[in-house]
Amino acid sequence: MPTDQRQPHHRAPPSCSRPARRALTASIATAAVLIAAVWAGADRAAAMGLRGFGFAGDRMHRGQTFHAPIRGRVVVRTGRSDTTALRRWRVARPGGDNPPRGDNPPPRGDNPPRHPTWPHWPHRPIVGGLPVVPTAPVGPTAPVGLANVPPSGSVGPPAGGGGAAGGGVPAANERRFVPDEVLVSFAASVSSQAILGFAQGQRLALLGIHRLPLINTVLYRFRITDRRAVPTVVGSLQGDARVGAVQPNYLYALQDAGQGAATGDPAQYVVAKLHLSQAHAFASGSRALVAVIDSAIDTTHPELRGVVTGSFDAVKSAPLPHEHGTAMASAIAAHGRLLGVAPAAHILAVRAFDGASSSAQATTTRVLDGLQWVANSGARVVNMSFAGPADPKLHEMITSVRQKGLVLVAAAGNDGPQAAPDYPAAYPEVIAVTATDIDDRLLKVANHGAYVSVAAPGVDIMVATPNAAYGFTTGTSVATAHVSGLAALLIDRNPALTPEQVQAILMRTAKDLGPHGRDDEFGAGLVDAYEALLMLAPATAEQSVTR
Repeated sequence: MPTDQRQPHHRAPPSCSRPARRALTASIATAAVLIAAVWAGADRAAAMGLRGFGFAGDRMHRGQTFHAPIRGRVVVRTGRSDTTALRRWRVARPGGDNPPRGDNPPPRGDNPPRHPTWPHWPHRPIVGGLPVVPTAPVGPTAPVGLANVPPSGSVGPPAGGGGAAGGGVPAANERRFVPDEVLVSFAASVSSQAILGFAQGQRLALLGIHRLPLINTVLYRFRITDRRAVPTVVGSLQGDARVGAVQPNYLYALQDAGQGAATGDPAQYVVAKLHLSQAHAFASGSRALVAVIDSAIDTTHPELRGVVTGSFDAVKSAPLPHEHGTAMASAIAAHGRLLGVAPAAHILAVRAFDGASSSAQATTTRVLDGLQWVANSGARVVNMSFAGPADPKLHEMITSVRQKGLVLVAAAGNDGPQAAPDYPAAYPEVIAVTATDIDDRLLKVANHGAYVSVAAPGVDIMVATPNAAYGFTTGTSVATAHVSGLAALLIDRNPALTPEQVQAILMRTAKDLGPHGRDDEFGAGLVDAYEALLMLAPATAEQSVTR
């Protein structure tokens, strides 16, 4: 009797011939090779399926599903806490109600599992995170030709809007635009492939795409690659049926007449001129949110600590604190050594101007992106202490923002009495502000025109400057900030006020200057914070200020 207690090998039945046994052996070997190939292919396919995701450590949104390269299983994040052990990751084998058992790899599939199993994980599971969707309109991170053209769909005005219905060639003497760029929106029926052909045919390179849902527009920013003049290119595109609108990318400048060196700590004449002490007995701006579209604000300045509660950067570069933005914010809401018009107001800092110390500029697209963000920010007042040329797309955006109930205030301009109107102040939806001095005389370089709404102090105004410093500024810019602060006081007093009501109160209670009644120099006159708030006070309120 054999001493080996192992069971003998199974042999083929006697009836099985030798050729048959050879064929069976070959079939088994072939099947093994095929199974190994399928198994390896599943791993490779699963790995490829992860390439489109950004990894997020070991975090994953509830219900998120992806194919992990672990023998074709599908990983599904359960609703349990992230701090639990790995057993709280549910793993299922796709492929039906009766998944295969044993060591063989299960087949892949897209249907969700019905009967989860809890296998032993050899390693921590790979977790895929969905890419973050930006909350604000942005262009591509770098100019890359036309690789950034979005999928086909609505990319401009409604169907039938071709032929450049909006925008247009700038005026003959207008030079305030980027010299080698044009902005184009397309008819809704134009596909991405057609936009590609358009750009190639017109010798244009795509620089950015600005999605502006508030005005139902996708604006494409192109660079002119062959040195043609902007007016020439705009004119040539106006007859193109694919184009909904075309215009230059206009430039805007901050409206101050220069910074003066600090000469000690003189009293702010604006406090007495606008009767701020009396006005603050009614309101201080605590319930008002003011968006300041400007250069970067020094949020660490002692006058502005805790004032800026939100921000948006349309420039997309390192934001160095700038004199102009810091000064405008302090004119509105300073609350230390200085007293702002609305010292308890909160500010949303919208950076649309670059950091150049003497000639900061913004473009159409930066201002549009800023206004698009502001429209959904909760702001009630928008301060625009800058000026530029007439701009069809900006006017369209301004109109939409006003319709959402925001008070828009802008600088009338520092181009002189004979200058053409400056924008956005000259748009009818905007309160245009000019500047006066301590003796109520008009700033000599201020624009005149029928669009001027009111005047405010704007000559030798003490303001905060970066790095905890102080200085003096002059221009319609700071006058605009004072009126924005006053609008914040009115809204704080009565949040139900509409933009039309705010403007009417400011003009009705202004101190008449110059010729009797409204005029093209002072508008309705010098604003008065106390008188304006008295209109919202009970009828028994007693006036204590002699105008």
